[in-house]
Amino acid sequence: MKRLLIGIICLSAHWNAFSQNSFGLEFGQVDQNSFGNVNQIGNVIVEPIGGGTTTTRIFGLFYEREISNRLSLHNKVTYSRVFTRYYFYDNSKPVFPNVPGLFEGKVGGPPVGRLSLEILPQFTLLEVGKIRLNAFGGVNLSANIVKEQADEFHRGLPELSTVYNSFETSQMPFTANFAFGGSIEYARRIVFWAKYQPTSYYSREIEVEGKKYPFENRWNFLSMTMGYRFYSFRFKKKDDS
Repeated sequence: MKRLLIGIICLSAHWNAFSQNSFGLEFGQVDQNSFGNVNQIGNVIVEPIGGGTTTTRIFGLFYEREISNRLSLHNKVTYSRVFTRYYFYDNSKPVFPNVPGLFEGKVGGPPVGRLSLEILPQFTLLEVGKIRLNAFGGVNLSANIVKEQADEFHRGLPELSTVYNSFETSQMPFTANFAFGGSIEYARRIVFWAKYQPTSYYSREIEVEGKKYPFENRWNFLSMTMGYRFYSFRFKKKDDS
């Protein structure tokens, strides 16, 4: 990751006599997959809810600097909601023999807003008339903002309530991972992107009543978005006439 960031900085420092710049808006949808381990926190068993895709909307602003006819640096800031949901129950309260917590299981988790900065070097693979096909790959740096919500208390289940109200302590506030994909442009104005962010951790531990427990959970994302360039301009070197 460090070497990639250094390479991107060096790339942005070398540009030709005329550098095409543009910016615009982006919107679409992102599909989230979550994975994790079954964890025991005191008497409470926590199982992440996975095995399916959660879809939400994504919005963003992008800025692109064209370094050559085929090479550009595509940067964007995006925002989307993500979901951290778990099934949890108190293992010390059997309802039937060998079936603990059957009717006391709860589902929940804090909502999270994900504000991301992406730095994506982009290469044009093909250009036919007004259509361009590009491939890109780079880094995603995200601030994961847990939205405040009131504590919940489940009657007769104090330990379960304590664990539920501690879920927000498990969220890593900042995450970094790779992002790559492709785009199709029409007339250098309308752009369609498909982007994949591989699996990465969003939590590693949880703090409950001052004690920390292992709590490793991961997610990945696949987004499909459309954007429009509102304006573009060129920078010119001072020594050009």
